Amino acid sequence: MKTLVLDMGNVIAYFDHRAACRQLAALATNGIDEPRLYDAIFKTTLEEEFDCGLISPDQFIAALRAATASTAPDEALARAWCDIFRLNDDVTAQLPAIAASPIRLVLASSTNALHFQWMTSRYPAVFAGFDEFVVSFTVGARKPAAEFFRAVLAAAGAPARECLYIDDRPDYVHAARAVGMGGAVYGPGSRFAGMLEASGVRALPGG
Repeated sequence: MKTLVLDMGNVIAYFDHRAACRQLAALATNGIDEPRLYDAIFKTTLEEEFDCGLISPDQFIAALRAATASTAPDEALARAWCDIFRLNDDVTAQLPAIAASPIRLVLASSTNALHFQWMTSRYPAVFAGFDEFVVSFTVGARKPAAEFFRAVLAAAGAPARECLYIDDRPDYVHAARAVGMGGAVYGPGSRFAGMLEASGVRALPGG
């Protein structure tokens, strides 16, 4: 295995979209609550359009402002949207050793520009070792679209059979396997170092 491809959400860091909606609702002036705000963002095309780069961060913030009638500064709305992540130490503790090894490290995430900027600026050491970032807002498609996984393979720098893809979503792992990559599902109770060893990666320092 020459290339390790990692998802961000619920692998590198846990996240909670409901927390974003609670935080945005707290900035609202029109009485919108968390459930209605969740529906306005995640049960319409808004979030997908933002994830796929079809609308800009400014346009997305404007949409949040319209939904909440908030008078808060743009920066406060952006923070309410972004401050929903918690690093997963089981994975992040291994990243420096992986980065120092011959293994190529690629991030593959369905994410938007605000979340990506938040994570990479807040936790620069976590992302410093990645060789490539494949993110949906620049690809123009998100998982499990074939276009997304073609972009992953282009960034991998190795044949698909020499790549291991790890995600918390079984359907996304299946999509990676469909293009020839090895795949493993990271879920509750998973041990990252053990998953790497089981996939043929030698035990890493601290593993």
